[in-house]
Amino acid sequence: MDILEGQRLELEILKPFVKSTVRTPAGLMLELDWDRNFERLLLSSKRMSFSLDSTQMYVAAHTMVSRDAMDDIWKCCFTKLLGTGVALKSTGLVWRKHTFVVSSAVRKITEMMSDVSEDSSLAESLNGDAALTRLISEVSPDVFTVDLSVSTEGLPPGVELRTLLTQPRDITWTAVVERYVTRGVGAKKLFMSIIDMIDIALAKAIENSKRLRGSSGKGQQVTRSAQ
Repeated sequence: MDILEGQRLELEILKPFVKSTVRTPAGLMLELDWDRNFERLLLSSKRMSFSLDSTQMYVAAHTMVSRDAMDDIWKCCFTKLLGTGVALKSTGLVWRKHTFVVSSAVRKITEMMSDVSEDSSLAESLNGDAALTRLISEVSPDVFTVDLSVSTEGLPPGVELRTLLTQPRDITWTAVVERYVTRGVGAKKLFMSIIDMIDIALAKAIENSKRLRGSSGKGQQVTRSAQ
């Protein structure tokens, strides 16, 4: 099956903002120019067996600190940020309750790196946002995660994950939403609600990152003063 099949609605909606498109094995990567908190969006889909419907996956990325802007404070802060990634947990059969918790990716990292600790600050910020809570209730995503992304571009094959995590080259937040979508009436509204949901979540991740950078910077100043 063509993994880009069924993406015409999303492309039609986003067309005014698309700078470029790249076809990848995972789907269609869009580079966007708009007033949102992410500039790249991967569109992917998988057709359900014996159905015309499909599961859609949207992967949005925002590089908040480029390689050129990475300084000692951001490198120090990166370890803290690694512990803040979140995943949406949904409970209940009729009245669904949605709550952000520390993601499984964070738990794997903390098991591998003793200097990384789980940090619920981003989860608390997301859970306290009324607009985001309303959108999540409307969309009811199958998957919704917000985690740091680690770039491997230009690196030789076989580089260990630990090396990438201890020597960050940039700071990029990635939000992933998966949702079973029925094409037809209401699909456009659903897609825009997903975009709004991602936008708010990444804005919160950026805000929380800057707050943690501020505390890291103060810590470095105290250390230098003591010396």
